[in-house]
Amino acid sequence: MAEKGIEIENWQQSKFYQCVGLVDLASDKPTCLDNGSHFRLLYVNEEFQKEVKRAPAVFKQIVNEWNKPESEIAKRLQAFAKKVDQGEASYSDLKQTEQYLRLSAQQIARCS
Repeated sequence: MAEKGIEIENWQQSKFYQCVGLVDLASDKPTCLDNGSHFRLLYVNEEFQKEVKRAPAVFKQIVNEWNKPESEIAKRLQAFAKKVDQGEASYSDLKQTEQYLRLSAQQIARCS
């Protein structure tokens, strides 16, 4: 497995993916799953893909900035993620390169 670069999930990750697997992700709204700490998409639906195609440069910039902890976007999105984690928020509005984005989020599983 190691030679092929295949990671073996630990019991915490297994529990996380079992919880995620119970959520119905079929939606007519753009939907994605990410791991919450380092922006890495685990799943995107067709509507999400359409939104990315409408503004690929904006999405690319958001992803690049999210993964730079010192960036303003990363700070705002991490604060939003923390509020979601604590049940205090469900959406956040962002202005990025002259476009306004509304992000909504819900925590469905936690892996510690």
